[in-house]
Amino acid sequence: MTSLFAQEVRLSKRHEEIVSQRLMLLQQMQNKFGNQNRENGSQQKAAETAFKRNLSLLKDIEAAEKSLQTRIHPDPRPEVVSLEVRLLKEQKYRTPCPISSVLEDSLLGISRRIYSQLGTVSFRKSTISYWC
Repeated sequence: MTSLFAQEVRLSKRHEEIVSQRLMLLQQMQNKFGNQNRENGSQQKAAETAFKRNLSLLKDIEAAEKSLQTRIHPDPRPEVVSLEVRLLKEQKYRTPCPISSVLEDSLLGISRRIYSQLGTVSFRKSTISYWC
């Protein structure tokens, strides 16, 4: 009987060791997952910050590209466009040419865009332009 009692005590101690070891491992796992969650959260914040920075850089690049395009191909002055349109109209009446009508349409588009930025006052055959 004493041997069964001694065996019961040994098994009880072993059970307590296993339970305490299990609790310790569970605590370590919780700590590990907590650290991983914090790392994932910080990585997500870093990714969001990088995305915003990249978006801002992309907008800056697009603005710089637009600025460079206007420097490379500036709009002609309104007076030049108006003279070119008049010249093309006169040539159109003299010799019909399909290319001149295409040029006239494109120049008229440029002229309208420029004149939309200008104020104009018309008196019969003359036009006065001023900046708004």
